Amino acid sequence: MLVSVMPSTPDHTIDLDLLDLNARQSAAMNRRAMRWLVGMLSLVGVSIVWLAMFLRNIELQELERRNTADAEWLDQSLSFHFRRLESDLAVRALLTQRPAPAQGPALRPGALWQGDGVVTYHGWLPAGPQDAPGAWPAPLREAAAHPNNAEALGTMLDTARGLLRAAYCGPLPGNAGQSSPTLWLAVPLVERGQYVGAYVAAVDAEEALSQAVPPWFLQDHRLGLVAPAEDHFWAPLNLPGAQWKIAVQPLDVQAAGAPRAFFGVALLCLMGMLVALYFLWHDAARRRHTEGKLQTQIALRTAMERSVTLGLRAWDLQGRLLYVNQAFCRMVGWPADALMAGALTGQPGPWTQPDLPGQEGAQPAQELQMDHHDGHRLEVLAHGAPLALGDGTVIGWMGSTLDITERKHMQRLAARQQEKLEASGRLIAVGEVASTLAHELNQPLGALSSFATGLLNHLKEQRITLEEVTPVVERMERLADKAGRVIQRVNAFARRQEMQRQSLDLVPFVARVARGVPLAAGLQVAIDLPASAPEVPADALLLEHALHNVILNASEWAPLGTTVPPQVCVRVVLEPNAVGLQVHDSGPGIPESQRGQIFDAFTSGKTGGMGMGLSICRSIVEAHHGRMEVGASTELGGAQFTLWLPLPT
Repeated sequence: MLVSVMPSTPDHTIDLDLLDLNARQSAAMNRRAMRWLVGMLSLVGVSIVWLAMFLRNIELQELERRNTADAEWLDQSLSFHFRRLESDLAVRALLTQRPAPAQGPALRPGALWQGDGVVTYHGWLPAGPQDAPGAWPAPLREAAAHPNNAEALGTMLDTARGLLRAAYCGPLPGNAGQSSPTLWLAVPLVERGQYVGAYVAAVDAEEALSQAVPPWFLQDHRLGLVAPAEDHFWAPLNLPGAQWKIAVQPLDVQAAGAPRAFFGVALLCLMGMLVALYFLWHDAARRRHTEGKLQTQIALRTAMERSVTLGLRAWDLQGRLLYVNQAFCRMVGWPADALMAGALTGQPGPWTQPDLPGQEGAQPAQELQMDHHDGHRLEVLAHGAPLALGDGTVIGWMGSTLDITERKHMQRLAARQQEKLEASGRLIAVGEVASTLAHELNQPLGALSSFATGLLNHLKEQRITLEEVTPVVERMERLADKAGRVIQRVNAFARRQEMQRQSLDLVPFVARVARGVPLAAGLQVAIDLPASAPEVPADALLLEHALHNVILNASEWAPLGTTVPPQVCVRVVLEPNAVGLQVHDSGPGIPESQRGQIFDAFTSGKTGGMGMGLSICRSIVEAHHGRMEVGASTELGGAQFTLWLPLPT
């Protein structure tokens, strides 16, 4: 529902009555015209695409027909030349058995026989040595030396002998010093019904193509034994026993002229249709221009409908409120007539700013405070944008208001919660430092106390010499130095300072830490270590504390299980990108539902425990860019802890 109040002086005001005009009939005509326009444009587009596809199909069919004809001609031409070469070799075979008379008609050989470099080898091979490749002529033996060539050459000779006709083999890789493939040919000789032998020839494939194919064909085509990168087609050559395909690449492909001419005429007709469609669109544009008085009101109504969930209001250049919607009325708790009468006068808002009428762009969002009708304070986010006519004249402003009272309340609540979390974090850090100091300083301080008590007793009894005092005092000095380094490293870790990482050999390190853990009577500890393990960069003191704490924790839980005697197993496991320090125990294990909380601070399953040990261990491992996992031990039946450390890349 929109409520309006018109100002007394309509200087540059909005004609609200225009929003009530019935423009349904004009809109329907425009919709019908646009449907016709879209339909005609679709028809034009489909026609152009269909014609292009039709032309392409005709050109492809013509190209395929031309390629097929060229391939057939090439096959027939080359087959003729090779049959002529077979005849030449048959004559040579006959001359090897019966020399020609001194006088007689001269035999004119074919083009392949006459061409330079085409026939690289020819010779007579009697029937007897054919079954023994070692007795073949040297060029034939050299060709058979290539992988898979001996079988192909033998098949060629067997075919010539068995079928008593010419047989081919190849193309095969060329011999040493010859880069072009070689085509082998065997022509049998039969006398009195008996196979006498075969005349064998080696033909250079590329030279044969250049010699047999006429120049006029090579002007328009490029022939090769290897397919080129551009468009080409294959022309198979039907020779008995030879798998030979020639790659043919047309050099000058002329497109068919008639289909293109037809397409040009059709495209010209379609252009005429586009001109007609342009005039139709121009006529629709003129009708839209006559309805320009409704454009501002339609834009206002559309903007209000799109933001119906916000509080909307409009005001003129003098700051007088013209429109409010029901969402804005519900937001401030005032009825529309009271708002028009000035119920919000004096409260901060964009409509009270004197500089707004002189501004042209949309206003940035402003956080404001307003009073609700019942007295409580509202926090809102207000936006403003100018309301302009078609010629750019600003006649008012349109604004939207979003109630952010609840959001601001939640932000303040979140800030207080963050302060509490930071305080808890500081408390956890203090606990980590205290627990770590207690763990680490217990051993060196206990040893210092034992050494001091023993030294004092010996001094009182005067049963010790100066030479015996020196190593004891040196040992006490080393223990005191270790305690100092423990305090420094724990303090640095608690302050998140950079650790002192050095290359650490894990095999002796794990063995030393595992043997240094105090164990209860009857507890068995198995140390399973590989012969060698990759070194990792680590802070040895902190990592020793973490592993010591995990082994100690396992030794305390192992006796509570059902296995007798209780057992703890420590091993090193290797993965492609990480190395793991694994600790198993025979205790009762950790339920799966509790495994996600055991690393939390102040969480402990032991009576009187602080719940800081595993939390500190995980912090140390994560500081080494590793991770700590917990699961069930399939080996001992209790818990399994794994400290994964990444390997250096």
